[in-house]
Amino acid sequence: MPRRDRALTMNTERDPMLAAALRALPDAAPQPDLWPGLARELAARRKPRAWRTVVPLALAAGLLLAVLLPRALMHEATPPDVVVAPAQEAPSMHATDDELDALRTRSRTLERWIAAVAARAPQSSRDLMAAVEVEDLIGLVDLQLSGARAPSDALPLWRQRVALLEDLATIRGSAFAIAANDDIAGVQDAAYHGID
Repeated sequence: MPRRDRALTMNTERDPMLAAALRALPDAAPQPDLWPGLARELAARRKPRAWRTVVPLALAAGLLLAVLLPRALMHEATPPDVVVAPAQEAPSMHATDDELDALRTRSRTLERWIAAVAARAPQSSRDLMAAVEVEDLIGLVDLQLSGARAPSDALPLWRQRVALLEDLATIRGSAFAIAANDDIAGVQDAAYHGID
């Protein structure tokens, strides 16, 4: 007799009442599946309730109507004031072209001067940061200029570019003036102390 059967037989022989009680128990049935009920409950929670969305939307629409309706009624009640402005003459194409040429020439002159000064003058960190910002703005204006089709569109951009170049020249020129003043001060100091 195998060992397991022998142990089972030994237990039943010792305690016949236990064996009878165990045999009288009903077969074990698994617990019912709880997932379908849980899924239904979660789906019911996810369903948007109409009052949660409709009521706030209705309140917002009512508030908007209360604010805008008096303005609309007021505008309809008063006739619009019509002011006739005298017609302005459009700048002639020739004047625009002349101004564009002058701005381009000024831009080239400033760029050459800035390049010459920048190579010789020391810069403070604050001046360098300001110069970099202005150079970035000039780059943005250049980008807009590349997209301008008509001279009337390009004219304000060229004006802005020249103004930015003048700002950059001021920044670079101040550093150049400081460096020149230091050189002059050194010469004056050497002359005062008799140093060659």
